[in-house]
Amino acid sequence: MTIAYYILVFIGAALIGLQVTFSRVFRARALEIADRLHEEPPTRDLPNSLPPIVADFAFRAGAESGARLRLASFKQKAELRLKPGGKFIDISAWQVIALSRAGFLWDARQEIWPISRLRVIDAFVGGAGHLEARLFGSIPLAKAEGGDINLAEAFRYLAELPWAPDAILGNPDLVWRVTGANEAEVRLDTPDGVARVTFEFDAEGDIVGMSAKDRPSRDAKGNTVKYDWRGRYSDYAQLGPRRLPTYGEVGYVYPSGYETYFRGRIVEYHVTA
Repeated sequence: MTIAYYILVFIGAALIGLQVTFSRVFRARALEIADRLHEEPPTRDLPNSLPPIVADFAFRAGAESGARLRLASFKQKAELRLKPGGKFIDISAWQVIALSRAGFLWDARQEIWPISRLRVIDAFVGGAGHLEARLFGSIPLAKAEGGDINLAEAFRYLAELPWAPDAILGNPDLVWRVTGANEAEVRLDTPDGVARVTFEFDAEGDIVGMSAKDRPSRDAKGNTVKYDWRGRYSDYAQLGPRRLPTYGEVGYVYPSGYETYFRGRIVEYHVTA
């Protein structure tokens, strides 16, 4: 063995050690956000104020009036496109959704054993949004905060309500109205604007589609832009205590046309008091 070989082995081990350290720091930040979400009050009993099509969806999912829950959590196996026209990459994620107030944490990673090549935290806590992506857990790739991100994350919270039926029954900040024979809109007022999402229901009463106008985003230069937003939900199944759409995808209507940027499946679903 040459000295150069041992030097390379040492450098490789050092890099892996640094990556593990930074990954733990990133994970600790995610757990801190999850703890903040758990500090929110439990759900309230609101089903009588909901349109029947909305309440029926939540009850069929297994949500219960007066359950007084705080969080829903699940894992994802998904694909993510980082820019329009880019290739999808495989990711795994852990997500926590607040049930009585608008809030969530999404902790995602692209792993190439024994390291995480890409780590992403996307969160909305206390009305503030935070998006951060790092290469190998340490090299900053993107970081976004501010009023446009706050509003964008409010949109995301609404769009993921099919994965949080207890929030449909128990979040007093959500305002619902029927907008069509098989449609209902949910609205969330925030200091940075109003987020509105419209859900499409099939003949059985399951949510199968989502649409929203003018969701804030950032272009390649970091400028704020607004795009119409669409999503689909399917493959309903019993996951632990709830019946949920196990598959979901979402995308923007860019000037060049509609393009999906996320598609994934959820597993290991839990609710927490």
